[in-house]
Amino acid sequence: MTDCFITNYNVECPPGALSAVLEDSIMQKGRPVTAGSKILENFVSPLDATVVTRLGEAGVIIHGKAKMDEFGISGLFPDADGGFSGAVSAVAGGAASFALCNDYTGTVRRLAAGHGLYYIHPTYGSVSRYGLIPAAPSMDQIGVVCKTPEEGFRALSVIAGYDPKDGAMLESGKRKEESEKIEARSEKIRIGVPVNVISRIAGSGTAGEVVKNFETVSFELRHFNIYAQVMQILCCAELSSNLTRYDGVKFGYRAGEFRDLHELYVKSRTEAMGPDAKLASILGAMILSQDYYEKYYDKAMRIRRLIKESLEFDKYDLIAMPAPGADPVTRLALGALPQLCGLPALTIPSGAGGAMPGGGAMPGGGTMPGGGTMPGGGTTPGGGTTPGGAVTLIANAGNDTLLLAAMKAVRQ
Repeated sequence: MTDCFITNYNVECPPGALSAVLEDSIMQKGRPVTAGSKILENFVSPLDATVVTRLGEAGVIIHGKAKMDEFGISGLFPDADGGFSGAVSAVAGGAASFALCNDYTGTVRRLAAGHGLYYIHPTYGSVSRYGLIPAAPSMDQIGVVCKTPEEGFRALSVIAGYDPKDGAMLESGKRKEESEKIEARSEKIRIGVPVNVISRIAGSGTAGEVVKNFETVSFELRHFNIYAQVMQILCCAELSSNLTRYDGVKFGYRAGEFRDLHELYVKSRTEAMGPDAKLASILGAMILSQDYYEKYYDKAMRIRRLIKESLEFDKYDLIAMPAPGADPVTRLALGALPQLCGLPALTIPSGAGGAMPGGGAMPGGGTMPGGGTMPGGGTTPGGGTTPGGAVTLIANAGNDTLLLAAMKAVRQ
């Protein structure tokens, strides 16, 4: 259990009290914060993140800071181990009631589902990012790893709400108005099932127990085949821009020997940044350069707008997607929609009403492509798997509590 913490506060939690673990990208005044990178070695936070302040005001006990992949980049590029999240390990091991993380690549929710946990990704702008070390700002959003949706939304109710320190926040009161609308129609939830995604992820768990209590609507999720490429382009561009601040001058790691300012920059970044951070910086710099800006970045932003405009939440209330699996490209695509469009999502582990027996029937008739059994998760083209038939439910922006209403209906 101690391996999941970068800093363990060794505090006692009273019975019945909520307790939390923070991913090491969330600042806590007077405590070290590294975002999983040597480049922030010995950096001590000068402030409390807004979520930390709100946890304290609510009496939530913070147990410590959890280890993470460098700037949360794991999942953006193909890698052998599939990423690591100390926050997931801490909650799975019983060290805390929930954990707060910034999961912009889908890695944390995939690992959470693999440990039988839930991950709540709130609407973009509903939880303040003040005090969060930025990675990809247009997709950064603090989410919740939890053992039950009820506990997770209880935590979300503590940390959510307007904060003038974050310029991307939703208008105050919008979440309350949406919640009142949702409570009035929670029994008439329609689930959208993207048939083109189902056909690509053979044996995926987007049907069965999750949709059996709802009206289902089959539809084509447009542009899904290029979700991963759009994510890589935009994330690399934003990461490259944000990582330029780590130069060995103002804070964090500094190379021991250098002859001039240029060599200080080069040596500090070379010695302290990992391969994924370096690759993101290089690709991002190229994407944002004069020669490639319109060809890559501008085009990716246009496609992002088309993706958002293609969603038809007037025809369905939620979208049911397979949770990200093991195949690097497919898992990035499966976890992309909430980040690209700023939508709330709930990842449901297998065995919590989210798994579909292998070869089970799809809504509207027919069988899953491949028709075979799926021990431990669905096989994807290229050898990837979904984590035990886990499912992600995605709602329209501001409709976060509809996810909890749907989960309650699944259990009925």
